[in-house]
Amino acid sequence: MSTDLIVSADSHVVEPYDLWVKPLGARYGDRVPRLMPSFEGHPGHYFFCGREAALVDELVNASDKDRVEELVRAGHDPAFRMKLVEADGVAAEVVNATWTLYVMRIVDGELRRACCRVFNDWVSEYCSENLKRLVGVAMIPIDDVPWAVAELGRVARKGLRGAMIATNPPEGARPYRDGGYDPFWAAAEEAGMPITLHIVTGRVRDPFTYHGEEERGEVPRSFIELFHEALPVLAGEFIFGGIFDRFPRLKLVVAEYEASWIPHFRFRLDRIERFPGLRTIEKRARDYLRENIYVGIINDPLAAAMRHEIGVDRIMWGSDFPHPPCTYPKTREVLDRILAGVPGDERHRIVAGNVMELYGIAL
Repeated sequence: MSTDLIVSADSHVVEPYDLWVKPLGARYGDRVPRLMPSFEGHPGHYFFCGREAALVDELVNASDKDRVEELVRAGHDPAFRMKLVEADGVAAEVVNATWTLYVMRIVDGELRRACCRVFNDWVSEYCSENLKRLVGVAMIPIDDVPWAVAELGRVARKGLRGAMIATNPPEGARPYRDGGYDPFWAAAEEAGMPITLHIVTGRVRDPFTYHGEEERGEVPRSFIELFHEALPVLAGEFIFGGIFDRFPRLKLVVAEYEASWIPHFRFRLDRIERFPGLRTIEKRARDYLRENIYVGIINDPLAAAMRHEIGVDRIMWGSDFPHPPCTYPKTREVLDRILAGVPGDERHRIVAGNVMELYGIAL
């Protein structure tokens, strides 16, 4: 069994259910994200995310009750978390939100920004338990560009080292390729802060927010769409939309979408290049995949075989800790399985080296 250094590029905190109630409840009332005893007539414990609600009982359901209880506690107790991940052989983690992923879909922009600011303060305090081993990622809606630029600077001063935006801007908002967003891309590039696109934050509704027999009929479609939502954004906004040309040092992390889609996506980019009337970009479209984009894997069974087509220096493994499907407490066993046959130097890049370079992690 390998004893490589392991750094997770995609782990999570789990925000307390009452995180937003006290600071925002008086102003926003029952629109604030919170735990509810039922939702729209459906019984059970639901977390209302400001738009939809997720059935908590389903999210944490597992046969190993003790393990789930450990994971739930670790999500909001950083000292306890450190004990678990250290025992599992993980040296450091990039930590993303859980409930605030859903918050990015709130229609009211003012409420959405207020919720994200509260989260950013909380996660910075959480990561202060060990800033070398807990690398925090802020949540920043960017449809209000001046606010987003100011918030990026604020969270950077608090020690957060990345920023997650919505995979797609809200319905009716300008597409990301619009020059009005350029001050934000410029600020991120100047600060050296990677930008993350993560599932659940965009326009595709999460399968866990469908309730009742009729709604559940949408779940298969939702699953497929959810894990492909970032692809049109990469092609239309960041590559052919010219964002990477205007900001060539900008780094984009595509998290929890896995990675084995990259070779076919590159084939599609080659076809798009031949489409008449498109704006001229400075490089081959496929080159931006190698220079600006990092892809996160958790347990993609095809990524190892395709690693050279994807780019060994672009793949970053993440544990998804402490979400119940995560690799804990068998992380090394999982890595040995999904990276079987991968040479040691390449394995190191995937499980530690790439993410350490991107976020400046020194251990």
